Amino acid sequence: MASRAQIALRRKQADAALELSRINREMERHVQQLLAQERLKDVTPAQANALMILFQEKAPLTARQLARQMNLSEVTVGRFIRALEAAGWVKRAADPRDTRAILVRPSKKAYRAFPRFLNVSNGLLDVAFAGFTKKEVEQLGKLVERVRSNVVIET
Repeated sequence: MASRAQIALRRKQADAALELSRINREMERHVQQLLAQERLKDVTPAQANALMILFQEKAPLTARQLARQMNLSEVTVGRFIRALEAAGWVKRAADPRDTRAILVRPSKKAYRAFPRFLNVSNGLLDVAFAGFTKKEVEQLGKLVERVRSNVVIET
């Protein structure tokens, strides 16, 4: 039988896990609002995340590489890529080193809109970390990374 202290700790763990999930949903809602403010209504928060990863990499990625970085299935990322391509946000091309692979890169339209995507990202970070010191952000980052490493299942 669990002690009162063990039950109290389990409750705190459950509350923290639920709160992380709630925070993620609220951040997505906030990103949707910021995308609309920046006139990027044809991009979902997840698609914007995929574009930001492509911008950060500064090199084309395969859907598999993008899926790995987003911690999503290749099928889901494939849907993002098709929608982004249809809207003119990305270009796809065969990988010259592997004819079976398709590389994805931001389009000229995406690069022209990059400052607006950056405004969305910075706007979210400003809201999420308002009032935090640099040290608190660093501590939170370490704690969140620890939780992530505990739950990630390598495939």
